[in-house]
Amino acid sequence: MNSTTRLPTTKLRGRPRTNTGLVKRWKMATQAEFFNTLANLLKSGFSLTAALKFMAETDNHLKKGVVQIMTSLETGSDFSQAVRPLIDTQAYYQLMIAETHGQLENVLRELATFNRLKMKQVQKIKSMMVYPLFLGGILLILMIVIHFFIMPQIAGLLPNISEGQKSGISPVVWVTLVSGGSMLLGMGCYWFCHQTPLVKAGILVRLPLVGHIFQRYIAYYLASNLATLLRNGLSPKEIFKVLSAQHRNSLIFALGQRLNSALIKGSSLKRIVTANKFIPREIVTFMSSGETVPEMANSMAAYAKLMFEEIINRTNRLIGLIQPAMFLIIGVTIVFTYFQLLLPIYDSVKEMY
Repeated sequence: MNSTTRLPTTKLRGRPRTNTGLVKRWKMATQAEFFNTLANLLKSGFSLTAALKFMAETDNHLKKGVVQIMTSLETGSDFSQAVRPLIDTQAYYQLMIAETHGQLENVLRELATFNRLKMKQVQKIKSMMVYPLFLGGILLILMIVIHFFIMPQIAGLLPNISEGQKSGISPVVWVTLVSGGSMLLGMGCYWFCHQTPLVKAGILVRLPLVGHIFQRYIAYYLASNLATLLRNGLSPKEIFKVLSAQHRNSLIFALGQRLNSALIKGSSLKRIVTANKFIPREIVTFMSSGETVPEMANSMAAYAKLMFEEIINRTNRLIGLIQPAMFLIIGVTIVFTYFQLLLPIYDSVKEMY
């Protein structure tokens, strides 16, 4: 089967009947399983409708979601629109471009691989956090016991401790600080959620520690979509028009609109890159290199693969820092707790002599 042509979504017959209701968004592992299974069936020669029907009949784990997709297709929806409620937003945009301009099978396989990577990294983080969180829980219990049980008993024996405690931060002040901090954090999240995709991307790539990972993910996301369009024979100008026709809340729409506007006005693409630091210079270089469309497609695909490997390497480095950082925090907290307990005792004993 040729994966570069748009797959037909003819009316489904003999669809398994079941009362499913609306299925919530699939978990990461389920999305990866769906993408991989569908890609394998398409590669084996199944049509899109036949592949979905086969999955509904053979995979009970995916059945409800697949039947929901098939029902949407029967009403005239495109495949990407039918699967949208079940997958991540960025995956939906990639599928929409691939379905319209070809390479659906390849994009499905890429999405399956990327979701498995995310799942693997999340599992790594969870496994590395178990022991530090266990120690942190014990430390928290120890601090509560010291503050509410041990310190009051010692204060009864050594009155100087109770006087010293009065000079500390009162519970009311703590509550005020925590409430104020939570309110500021909530306001910041609300402000961030209502920003344009370009502003959001610009903020994310500047975050400490994880900013470089976001930057490489954006590069991978753009390069993989551009490679899909280039493989379908679209010229750079046609690609920018296609991108600017996507959903307004997507990053790819914002970039497509900005680049298309720059081309119409005769502005330099380098100015766009300078104004938006998260746009990879390599992508603009490939698009304005003067190479043939197949050569640009190969360059873009190779760059997307390189960025994918960079994401893996940088996330592994970041995961490697989690346990040392957690142990450092726990160690500092233990020292602070014992100082809080022993210093007042030391002061009281010193005054006795």
